[in-house]
Amino acid sequence: MDFEFLIGGRKHRVRTDGRKPEAHVTVDERSYDVDWQRAEGGVISLLVDGRSHTARVARRDGGLAVWIDGRSFVLETGAGDDESFAGSGSAVGGSGRIKAPMPGAVVKLAVSEGEQVTTGQSLVIVEAMKMEHDVRSPIDGVVAKVNVAAGDSVGTTEAMIEIEPNESDG
Repeated sequence: MDFEFLIGGRKHRVRTDGRKPEAHVTVDERSYDVDWQRAEGGVISLLVDGRSHTARVARRDGGLAVWIDGRSFVLETGAGDDESFAGSGSAVGGSGRIKAPMPGAVVKLAVSEGEQVTTGQSLVIVEAMKMEHDVRSPIDGVVAKVNVAAGDSVGTTEAMIEIEPNESDG
């Protein structure tokens, strides 16, 4: 799989064989052997060329926010191609329109309309590319609308869930 990201306005090419948990990843022209595993709380444990790292990945409008060993990065598509992202599906920012991290199928709904949710709370599990993505709330608020059901196919452009932010958040 090939991806292009903008980090600080500079374009980077990423290529991965997509294997789990051990993948071969090339960033620009530099290659890495990556062993990774999801841990609790949306944390990803990485072993990159034998060195241990802790990461979090969260969706945000136009890209991803990534935290690795306490350092943060914003990865943007530049062209708005959300399908090039294969992150955790967690959202960040103020948007209450929750979209799938990549095309897939809804495995489980964790919330219902009218339910109060908090930032980071699991909303829906989407299976894509034989991996489950835990899509989490980017804001505190109330679930205004659930547009999907377990078993539904989803893309990356339609809102699966809509959250009205709490007054103090929006």
